[in-house]
Amino acid sequence: MQPQSMDLTKTIMHIDADAFFASVEQGFNPLLRHKPVIVGGTAEQRGVVHTASYQARARGIRTGMALMRAKTLCPEAVFLKGDYEHYRAVSQTFQQVYLQYTPQVEFTSLDDAYLDLSGAMHLYPSAQWVAKAIVDEVYHRTGVDLSIGIGSSKVIARIASGLNKPRGMVEVPPDTEQSFLNPLPADILPGIGRMAKERLTDLHIFTVGDLARLPRLVMEQLFGRNGVKIWEYARGIDHRQVKRKIIPRQISRETSFEEDTADMGIIRGTLQYLTERIGKKLREQDMVGQVVGIKIRYSDFKRHEGTRRLPNPSNDSGELFRMADTLFEQLRLRRVRIRHVGVSVMHIEPKNYQRSLFDSRGRQGALNSAVDDIRRRFGFMALLPAESLELKRKYRMEPHGYILHNPALTR
Repeated sequence: MQPQSMDLTKTIMHIDADAFFASVEQGFNPLLRHKPVIVGGTAEQRGVVHTASYQARARGIRTGMALMRAKTLCPEAVFLKGDYEHYRAVSQTFQQVYLQYTPQVEFTSLDDAYLDLSGAMHLYPSAQWVAKAIVDEVYHRTGVDLSIGIGSSKVIARIASGLNKPRGMVEVPPDTEQSFLNPLPADILPGIGRMAKERLTDLHIFTVGDLARLPRLVMEQLFGRNGVKIWEYARGIDHRQVKRKIIPRQISRETSFEEDTADMGIIRGTLQYLTERIGKKLREQDMVGQVVGIKIRYSDFKRHEGTRRLPNPSNDSGELFRMADTLFEQLRLRRVRIRHVGVSVMHIEPKNYQRSLFDSRGRQGALNSAVDDIRRRFGFMALLPAESLELKRKYRMEPHGYILHNPALTR
């Protein structure tokens, strides 16, 4: 019998692209199909495998393995550095297909998404019919296979999607969640890593069913708040909603000045303020951007625009501003007053995109989280970079932002 707190009226789908990077490469180049493909770098590089095709995995290749070790295990493999533009384009295609069936789509990475079909099921014969239609269309358009799980919650759908790869489809009917979960290994649950698994093994807890039979208090004592969440997952309880989160093509903020200006303090302060707003928006959506662009419009309405790629995808406002400021210095070629400036961030991707596993940028992320928390509690203007304080000379301050010439930018 299921816990009364479960909502069995939900129809949640989790979609995961199989061996995404490698599958995209095989889709773009038919000569690579059915061959072992390794994405991450050349065989001679001191890098690691980001993704291996299923043909390479059959030879023992795993994500995170040194490329030179992979070459030893599978000398005939095709090694590729990878092309982010291809991956982003394919992810945008996924997005177009998924949104045909429900507006409730939550991307958690370029190749991974949840769909909430609960309010749309009256339009389709069944959830499996939707799953098959999505799989077929995505393969036809990109050559990439998908694996899909269907259940009454995120955790059930996610576990189901990983059980029958590649091109698998597993549906867990309502009221069967516990019997579905019980025989599975305990570490299939989100939140159980290597150390937690070892601790559970010491207690002779090997399956999800074993874990579900433990008292809630025991899991709380063992793992704290995370232990309670794991215990709930083991019983099929997951109240997380599918929050609409699609990948925008770009996020931009721009404003006109009330009077055309040559005051570099005001202009740079405005650029800083606009990038602070963009950084905040990216972090709210757990997104990062790869390319920064700015545009300048002069008092005679002539304009200059430019873009530049960041070394690594980022949602750090300071990093975005430094790039915007560099672009501004390169573009400001005329000694004419400026009437309008804009900043944009493009090539946006989810923050937990796979390559972030190999970046070490935790300290700045923690600082940004602290800044965002203070702003949530005390207003956006509670913390500001020095450059944007210049705007106090021109604009009224409210807790939520400056009252600029374009009112929408105070949001």
